[in-house]
Amino acid sequence: MGELQLKTSPKGWLFLYIKGGFMKKLSLLFLVATLSISAFSAEKADGKAGASVTESKKVDMANIDAITSASIVPATIVKEYVPKGFTDSKNKKALFVIGDPRHNSITFDMAYTAMKFFEENGVEVTLRDLYAMKWNPVLSYDEFYYQKDGIGTPTKDVAEEQKLVTQADYIIFVYPNWHDSANSIVKGYQERVFAKEFAYTADNNGLRGLLKGKGLFTMMNCGFLGGGRGFIGNGVGISDEKWDSYMKAYKVFDDDLADWWGMDNYGRFMNDRYPKNLSENYSKEIEKLRTDLKTSLQKTFIDKK
Repeated sequence: MGELQLKTSPKGWLFLYIKGGFMKKLSLLFLVATLSISAFSAEKADGKAGASVTESKKVDMANIDAITSASIVPATIVKEYVPKGFTDSKNKKALFVIGDPRHNSITFDMAYTAMKFFEENGVEVTLRDLYAMKWNPVLSYDEFYYQKDGIGTPTKDVAEEQKLVTQADYIIFVYPNWHDSANSIVKGYQERVFAKEFAYTADNNGLRGLLKGKGLFTMMNCGFLGGGRGFIGNGVGISDEKWDSYMKAYKVFDDDLADWWGMDNYGRFMNDRYPKNLSENYSKEIEKLRTDLKTSLQKTFIDKK
C-alpha cells in the first residue's frame, strides 16, 4: 500500500497525496476526499478575502465519471512510454504535440499507446509535452508581425518547434475535450509555430499551404459526444446520429486547417467510451481502448506506407 501524505498547493489548498501504486477504487476515495477538502479550503479563503461563500457540494461517487480530474488510469496499469526521438534516417517521422497536464490521464494513455505503436512499426517519434515544457501559448505583440505577416524572425522556442515540424511526416495533436476544440496550450502552439511564410503564404490569389506532403492527425479523449470510438461512422448504438454530427463537424474544421497549411488531413481517433472509474472490468476496458486505437493507426498510417 502506498504512503499517504497531506500536502498544500501553492494556493493553500490541502491535498491528500498517495505515493506509489494503488487500487483504483481506493485512489478514487482519496480523490473524493481531496476534492471535498479543496472545496472547503477554497471557501474559507474566499471568506477571508470578503468574497461570497457558497455551500460546498458533496462528491457523489455514483457520478464520479462526471469529474474531469477522475479520468485517470490506475498507477498499476499505466504504461508510460518515452519515444526515442528523430534521427537522420529516412524513416517516417511522427511529431506528437500533447496538451494534458496529467501524465496518468486517459488522454496520455492513448498517446503512450500510439507512440509505442509507431516506433514498433518503424516510425520515429518525437514528443512535445507542452505542459512539461512550460510552453507559452500566448502570441505576444512582439511576435505578432512575424506570425501573421512573416516579417522578421521567429523566437528561439518557436524556431526549435518549426525545425521539428519540418522534419516530421506526421503532425499528431493530442488533447482532452474540454471545450470541443483544441485546448488553449495546443491552440497557442498552433498559432505561434505555424506562422505565415513557414506554414502558409498568401497573395491576391488567396492562401497557399507550404507544408506539402505532411499528414495532420488528431487524437482526443472526449465526453458527451455520442458514445462512439474512432471517427465518422464509428458509433456503437448509443447516440450514433449525435456522434456522426460531431465527427462531421470536426472533419470540416480539420480539412480547412490541413488545407491552410498545405497538409493532408489523416482524420482523427476520438474516444467517447473510456472505462468507467468503478468498473470491475477496468483493466480489460482500457486494453480494449488501446487495441482499438492501434487498429485505427494501422489502417490510417502503416497500411498506407
